[in-house]
Amino acid sequence: MQTVTLAIPPEILCEVNATCQNGVSSAEKLTQSLAIGMLVCGEISFAKAAELAGQTFAQFMHTLSRIGIPAINYTEDMLADDMQFAFRR
Repeated sequence: MQTVTLAIPPEILCEVNATCQNGVSSAEKLTQSLAIGMLVCGEISFAKAAELAGQTFAQFMHTLSRIGIPAINYTEDMLADDMQFAFRR
């Protein structure tokens, strides 16, 4: 694994530290936030985001659920397509 160094302004780091819970370090919190951001932007897959966050698939699904981000982006259009396919004769 490659290490990257980031300059985080003190006031931002203070905010990050304030949101850390259950023994999570600021580095872990920032890495998790990066994983979530890259997933939401469509830059990496769900599996890669979970790996980056240092979580299992299930743990990452729970993390996303806690902050209101759907783990699976299944739109109404996708459902309509699936329903049309399923009931086609």
